[in-house]
Amino acid sequence: MNRRELTKVVTSLENGASLSKALYARTGRAHVVGITGPPGVGKSSVIDRLIDELRRQKKTVAVVAVDPTSPISGGALLGDRLRMQRHSDDKGVFIRSLATRHHQGGLTDATPQIIHALDATGFDVVIVETVGTGQDEVEVAEVADTVVVVLMPELGDEIQRAKSGLMEIADILVINKSDLLRETPSSHAIHPGERKWHRPTVYTSAKTGADISTLCGLTEAHQLSLVSTGELARRRARAARSEVIRLLQSTLAASILRELEGSWAQTVLTDVAGRKLDPGVAVKMLTERIFKNNHRSTNHGTERRRRKTRRRIKAGR
Repeated sequence: MNRRELTKVVTSLENGASLSKALYARTGRAHVVGITGPPGVGKSSVIDRLIDELRRQKKTVAVVAVDPTSPISGGALLGDRLRMQRHSDDKGVFIRSLATRHHQGGLTDATPQIIHALDATGFDVVIVETVGTGQDEVEVAEVADTVVVVLMPELGDEIQRAKSGLMEIADILVINKSDLLRETPSSHAIHPGERKWHRPTVYTSAKTGADISTLCGLTEAHQLSLVSTGELARRRARAARSEVIRLLQSTLAASILRELEGSWAQTVLTDVAGRKLDPGVAVKMLTERIFKNNHRSTNHGTERRRRKTRRRIKAGR
C-alpha cells in the first residue's frame, strides 16, 4: 500500500468506516508504543527524537497524534504534526494527527482501527501520542503494548504522582526537560536476564537529545519482556475485548440518539422537564421502546436477506 492509499484508508476510518477483513488479518506485527502525560511536558518533542533514533536503526515508524477539539469552535489545531514536520519527506515515516471530536480519555473512537491499518501496512513501530488532558488519560493502555508516561521536573509532589492514574499504567517513566535540573540523576538500567519487568525511570532532554537512545532501548527491552513472559498475548487479548466493547457502546449510543430525535421520545423528555414524569421511569420507557424498535428492524433485515437467498436458490435451479 503506497502513501496515498494509506492516507485514504486512514481518512475513511477516521470518518467511521470499518477496517477490512483482509487488513485486520495482517495485524499483530508492529510494536505499539503509547506516549502520554500532561500538557507541556514535551511529548511531541520526545517522539520527534525517538523517530530519529528508530530511523537510525532502519525501523519504519508511524505516528498517530491526537489533538483536542475546541469545545467552542469545534476545530482542532493538529499542531503535533507540525513539530515533526522535518520527517515528512522520509518514506519510512508516516504521521497523522487526529481530532478528539470531544471523545474523553485521550484518544478517539477511530484510533484502534487506524493503529491496525498502520500495523497491517508493515510499520515496525506505531507510536500513539494522547491528547495530554491530565491524570485520568489512561485509555492508551488499552491500545498500546508499551506505555511511556512523560513528566517534567517540578510537575507536582511525589504523593500526587503516586496517586495519579497515569502512574498506574506506566511501563516506562520519562522525566523530560532534564536539562533544567542542576544535577541529572542516573537513568535506570535494565539488567540482562531480568524476567520480571521493573518500571524504569529515564531522564531525557528532547532539546539536547540526552538519553533518547536509552529510552528507545527500554521500549525494545519491554517488548522482549512482554513476549518472553506471555504478557504481550494477554495485553492484546484485553485490547481486542476493549475495542469490541468500545465499538458496541458507540453503535448503541448512535442508535439511542437517533431514537431520541423522534416525536414520542421528545414528548417523554418534555414531560420530564415539566416534572410530569420521573427520570428513572422515562429511562425505562425509552429503553423498552428503543430496543423494541431495534429488534423489529433487525428481524426485518434478517427476513429480507432470507427472501433474497431463497430467490437466488430458485434462480440457480
